[in-house]
Formats: sequence, structure tokens, C-alpha cells
Amino acid sequence: MAKPIYAGSYQNRGRNRGKVVFIVIVLAQLAAVGAYLYFKSDKKADSETPETAPPSLAPAPSALSPATPSVPANSPAAQAAVSDARAAIDAGQLTQAQAALSQVVATNPDPDAIKLLGDVNMKLLKSSLMMPGKQYYVIQSGDYLQKIAKKFNTTVELLKTMNGMQTDTIRLNDRMLVFNSDFSIRVSKERNELDLLNGGKLFKRYKVGTGKFGKTPAVQFSIIDKIIEPPWTRPSDNKQIEYGDPENVLGSRWMAIKSTDHPELTGFGIHGTWERDSIGKQSSAGCIRMLNEDVEELFDLVPRKTTVIIDE
Repeated sequence: MAKPIYAGSYQNRGRNRGKVVFIVIVLAQLAAVGAYLYFKSDKKADSETPETAPPSLAPAPSALSPATPSVPANSPAAQAAVSDARAAIDAGQLTQAQAALSQVVATNPDPDAIKLLGDVNMKLLKSSLMMPGKQYYVIQSGDYLQKIAKKFNTTVELLKTMNGMQTDTIRLNDRMLVFNSDFSIRVSKERNELDLLNGGKLFKRYKVGTGKFGKTPAVQFSIIDKIIEPPWTRPSDNKQIEYGDPENVLGSRWMAIKSTDHPELTGFGIHGTWERDSIGKQSSAGCIRMLNEDVEELFDLVPRKTTVIIDE
């Protein structure tokens, strides 16, 4: 007679069957616990994933992409790019340094790269070297500096700096360097930083002070007036305090800004300050304040009608 598959006694058979059942139950419990832990950890990872956008300005007009940076700030790769750019600057290769730094800044907010890019852009702009936006212009009959500045959306001050001019005198058929700018300004209240953009790409970043308790309105403005060594009207009694008076809080430059969408917002502007420790924090009555040397530089770069967007 054929031997049965289970050849032991019925008693042993029952005991072994119990062992099998016990093992199956244990394995099932272990599988259930493993599945529970897996899904719990997966859910926790989803809930704790940080935003991929760095704390930069809004994506449309800004040079800094809000997408996940290809190279983290202060990473070895970013610092290597900055080191290469410094070597190019030392070798007098400013355009190569600018291109390399622009590429780094476009993908991550490395602070060293951003600072160096601003320095390189300013050196290129003020030098005789060419860069995107710079071109030669032959002076025509009827030209004067204000007319040329308006034609190229720039400032008289920048034209004079670029061409080493001490006076406003120009001569027919002379050739001069001009910069066809597409400047705009974007301010982050959260970071207390002002980005000067050219064609939507970061040109230079400045530390600023913004309004205490968030008083600076987060709307779009445009520059409507520019004043050198401005007087200040004291709000408490409407008394005008002249430039140079210690009570005058406007510093060496004033750029008045106005919002088309919010005409009720008046009295706001970008100005200088002698209170250096007020920069980088919420410190003003609502205006954007800058170090005097920074606001003087910005003043010479941006013409009236320049867009100023303020973000939270």
C-alpha cells in the first residue's frame, strides 16, 4: 500500500499541524507590523518634506529659481565656481567671471556667488568692456544727455560714469557708450533684501531695512521722483528738516515710489540712512532704507518709472 504523505502517527500529526499554524500566524503578524511601519514612515516623510523653493524672490522676474537648486548654497560645487570666478577676475576676464557666476546664481542662492556677481556687474558696467546691454551710440544733431538717457532707459549719471565725463557737454558725431537697461527692483520684507534685476535676472543684491511691524506695503510701485540730498518733512508738525540736519532721516538720496493700483499709499520711498545698524531688519516707518553708499549707487543706475515690487 502506498505510503501516505504524512507518515507519522495522528498524535504527532496534530502536534506538527499546530506548529505550522503557529508559524503562519506569527509570519502574518510580522507582515502586518512591517506594512504598518512602512506606510507610517512614508506618510511622515511626506508631511516633513520641506519646500523646495529657497527663500528667494518670486520666480517670474527674479534671477533665483524657486525650483530645487541643482547645487545647494555654500556647497563645495558652488564654492568651486566662486573660486574659479575670482581667478578669472584676477586675470582680468570679467565677462567670463560674469557668465560663470550668473549660471551659479540662476540655480541656487549661494551668498558668495550673489555678492561677487554684483561686484562684477558693476565693474563691467563702469568699465570700457562690453557686456549684454552695452553698445556704442553716435551722437546725433539735437542730442543732449537727458535725451539720450531717456532713449536708452538709463540715467545721465550712468552715461557720464561709463564715458568718464566730468560735464554734460557732448559733441556731434562723437561715439559714446550707452547701456540699454531693463532694470527693475524687487524687495523681500522677510529677508530685508533688495534685488536689482536687469531683464529679470539678478544684477546686484543689497541689504535694506523695511518697515517696523510689517508696515511696508507688499504691492507693486514705480519710481516717480528722485532727489539728491533730500529735505525731510517731520510728520509730527510738518516741519521741513533740511539735508545735513541730524534729525533728517532720509540720508543722501530719496526715490519716491507710487502704486497705480493703490493710490492711497502715499509717502513711501527708497532712501539712505546713517544708521548702519538699522539695515537688515525691520527698522523704518514703512520706507525702504539703504546704506548711503548703496542708495547712491542704485540712484545712479535706475531711471524714473522703474518698477518696484515689494514681497512679504
